[in-house]
Amino acid sequence: MSIGFMLAFITFTAGDGITGRWESKPSVNGNVTGVVFKNDYSFEGYVNKKPFVSGTYQFDNNILSFVDNGCEGRRGIYRIDFFSDGDSLRFVPVTDSCEDRKQGMGRLVMGRVK
Repeated sequence: MSIGFMLAFITFTAGDGITGRWESKPSVNGNVTGVVFKNDYSFEGYVNKKPFVSGTYQFDNNILSFVDNGCEGRRGIYRIDFFSDGDSLRFVPVTDSCEDRKQGMGRLVMGRVK
């Protein structure tokens, strides 16, 4: 293998830090909220393994910008605070005119599913 190919492979497979499956701990009601950020910049959100939202995203310098199939197509922009060696995250609103989404995401803490 050439060094260039190996570097490209490592860069591609290293990910952007957010790609993958993330889930919350069970809520008081026992609900688990999760999201899968895919390599093609799409995502799917679910509660108790049942899909409830999907859309597309951009992620750069810990800023997540996305449009989902809720909130009338309005864009949400959040800073992602990673902690616990990058295995946990919380969403900090930068701008989001969809109040229900903003309030829900503002309380959400998720861990990486391995």
